[in-house]
Amino acid sequence: MREIRIDEEVYAFLQSRAKAWVEEPNDVLRRLLLEPITHEQEGALKPLLDAGLLQPQNELVWRRPRLNKVHYATVLADGRLRLEDGEIFLKPSPACKALSGQETDGWAAWRRASDLRSLKELRNEL
Repeated sequence: MREIRIDEEVYAFLQSRAKAWVEEPNDVLRRLLLEPITHEQEGALKPLLDAGLLQPQNELVWRRPRLNKVHYATVLADGRLRLEDGEIFLKPSPACKALSGQETDGWAAWRRASDLRSLKELRNEL
């Protein structure tokens, strides 16, 4: 068996994703990296990726000027969104709720950083 070294931040991430009392860090890595993604696990942005309207690793931005806050997310290849803290969401609106604590239309809020087109505009192109 080979061994790898990981820092405290990566170890904490693996612990946060582990199924309590069941998984060790290696089990989490195996699940996250090796198990195939099922259709039910694909994110809501997958159709935009398939149509070429988004690309994996595109940066999304949500500007909240009244609060003087800007949030960023990354589009993953399976159509999910990853926030800056590493948390992953299947849909844009729950990602907004995690950041703001309130219901928000994530399709209207999140914009592609490169041209500031909203996910809603991109979805309408489909």
